[in-house]
Amino acid sequence: MKIPSPFDKQSLTDAEDLAQGRSKELFDLIIHFASNQPNTEFYIWLNELQQLNLNFPRNKEIRDSLAKSMKHAIRMFGERKAFADMLFILDELQSLYKKNFEFEILCEYLAEGISVAISFLKGTWDAEGTSALLKRLRDLLRKNDENSIIKLHYARSYSSAVNRFCSDRHNFTCDKLLFEFRMFANKNRDEEEIQYEFSQGLISIIGTLARESRIEELESVMTELRKIASRFPNSEKIQLLLTRGTILSTLADKRNE
Repeated sequence: MKIPSPFDKQSLTDAEDLAQGRSKELFDLIIHFASNQPNTEFYIWLNELQQLNLNFPRNKEIRDSLAKSMKHAIRMFGERKAFADMLFILDELQSLYKKNFEFEILCEYLAEGISVAISFLKGTWDAEGTSALLKRLRDLLRKNDENSIIKLHYARSYSSAVNRFCSDRHNFTCDKLLFEFRMFANKNRDEEEIQYEFSQGLISIIGTLARESRIEELESVMTELRKIASRFPNSEKIQLLLTRGTILSTLADKRNE
């Protein structure tokens, strides 16, 4: 029978300290250098970080370094239009969250990652993929419905999706997105940032309706935008959107001249 050494505990502590220090080094490499390196180099660093997290699953610093590295990578791959890598890393971040769901910060990182992915998919017509990501975000929000950061990412995601898929209003995807976004906005009528994002979505609709000279629908959406602006008279951002919407709406009048 092996007698425990009085130095074993100290050795474990030293090993964890070294691992924690290495995780910070890997995080710095990914944040500052991965964008200029081949994908293979990034995955070498990421795999090492994941292994450190497996070795010390209760270490907050290692876990955070891993989560933030993956969050950064989602944006990096989105900028490269490497959508398969972007979605793979998003899945990895979701897996990390599921194993550590009690840590709210990981949920916020995941919400941000999903929102970033949706914003990059705005450059595609992937309605099915966007809807699946919105569902993931909706599931997160359902479990964290009082978290203002997650709510904001949810609103931004819908604003991005509406902007992309509502260029043609005779579109089921557009109607569905607007319905869901409006329900969420109505539940958060006093949240300025959420109302701003919803107003951004309305601007997308106004431009389309004006271009198609659909006057009755245009006036309905303008009325909705005016009501939001009236609730936030001191919000420069929302007032600017009202001005922009008003200018866009006049395009319909010019087309009818």
